[in-house]
Amino acid sequence: MKISLLNVRSDKTNCVNKDFMGGYGWAFNAGVSLPARMINLIKALGENLPIMSFGYLGAVFSKKGVEVEYGENEIPKADIVIMQSSMVEHNLEMKWARCLKRAGMRVGFIGPFSSAMPQLFLRECDFVIKGEPEEAACRIAGGLVPEGIVESKFIDDLDTIPFPKWDLFPYKSYSYFPALKERPFLPILSSRGCAYTCNYCPYLVNYRYRQRSSGNTLDEIGYLIARFGIRSMLFRDPVFTLDRQKVCEIAQGILDRGYKIKWACETRLDKVDRELLRLMYSAGLRVMNVGVESYSEDIIRKASRKPIGMPHQEEMIRFCDEIGIRVTIFYMFGMPDDTEGSLLDTIRYSKALNTHVAQFFVFTPFPGTEYYDKVKGDIYEKDWERFDCYTPVFKHKNLSRERILELKEKAFVSYYYRPGWVMKFASRALRDMLGR
Repeated sequence: MKISLLNVRSDKTNCVNKDFMGGYGWAFNAGVSLPARMINLIKALGENLPIMSFGYLGAVFSKKGVEVEYGENEIPKADIVIMQSSMVEHNLEMKWARCLKRAGMRVGFIGPFSSAMPQLFLRECDFVIKGEPEEAACRIAGGLVPEGIVESKFIDDLDTIPFPKWDLFPYKSYSYFPALKERPFLPILSSRGCAYTCNYCPYLVNYRYRQRSSGNTLDEIGYLIARFGIRSMLFRDPVFTLDRQKVCEIAQGILDRGYKIKWACETRLDKVDRELLRLMYSAGLRVMNVGVESYSEDIIRKASRKPIGMPHQEEMIRFCDEIGIRVTIFYMFGMPDDTEGSLLDTIRYSKALNTHVAQFFVFTPFPGTEYYDKVKGDIYEKDWERFDCYTPVFKHKNLSRERILELKEKAFVSYYYRPGWVMKFASRALRDMLGR
């Protein structure tokens, strides 16, 4: 038996990543004006991340003695083809599934979108693996012929899952530039899922929160350095510093083992402090991605997200600036109780924080989330590819579709095309050149 892990990609000029937003994917789009299109181009030229689940599936099948390959936009010669489902490339994925079935191959999908809406995919494919795919992959390797909805159980002990088999992939092409310039670069997970309960969160659909041990995580870092020569990495955990003790063990372990590596992570600002940030920086942390979402704590709270106290939030951002950690902040436009005034406040606040990167998403209802069920009657967009995290897709009670898009573009353009950001960006670049 031969299995092909197939990634199909369009020729869209904006940056498409199927693995972001919990695996639903996004298609970056700052706007349509010339300044906004320049931001789109810079984003598309720099960032290129692999699909984490494919790395793990490659490792599972290889360990079980099954021949497995990875391909992009090419018709494989295989018995079973597994594709990653996404919202942002849904139409293209369906087209390829039809083509592969006509060629006589068994075709299936993984990912939270197909898990949440399997019947949508089963129109064109043979099977959908529902849930994290590794357990089902073990059964397929053992002879199971996948058909229809294949329920895949959670593997409780994440340390038992083999490290992703990145040698099947074009790993030298992967990049997290401009956030991290060092290459080779690869992603890593020290946990899965999220322990919080935001009603719009895509990470709650396909995953349950579990942690790897710090020792197993450190072993993988050492393996990635020795086998692939990586010089930078991104922890893909939604809240990397949720378990402070484990993060301290990982950071101290990086130092004790002599790993020379720069890295990035995503977390919440109420889950870091000065002591922890100092340790993480000494171990190689250079970029931290955090969600602020909105200037209004009331709007955040009404969306079932726990707000972060502004004094602590601002203190942590200033401290990161002081010691040399670049901060990326995620903002959300069109949250359920947003108004034009609240979005303008958020734009002003983003400039006041003046972080290395600011991302302005459009609030998107992901199938399988509590919020999707709440607003599905108000969804006017029929094309799933428009659920790209930068385009309004449902009727907002306070804002028109056009106004949300206008304010999103205003946020991007007014943020990056201003002297305050350019000067700070230049000073950070100089600090990097001097080795800080």
